[in-house]
Amino acid sequence: MQTKRELQEGAIQRLEKTIAQHEASADLTISIMEDKEMSTGSTDKVESIRQSKIKSARQTIENTRKLMR
Repeated sequence: MQTKRELQEGAIQRLEKTIAQHEASADLTISIMEDKEMSTGSTDKVESIRQSKIKSARQTIENTRKLMR
């Protein structure tokens, strides 16, 4: 069984990978939008959602690290 700290560290590692994928290209965002049957025609909309996901993941990492201390 994993400790709470191990679970938090694993979550941070997964989020860091997700951020790296989102920063590399918009392909992940487009794939997510297609899975949810959202329109992917507007590059501005895709970029907006991509930036939102990056910001959200960074905030989650920051909050998790605060709780670990």
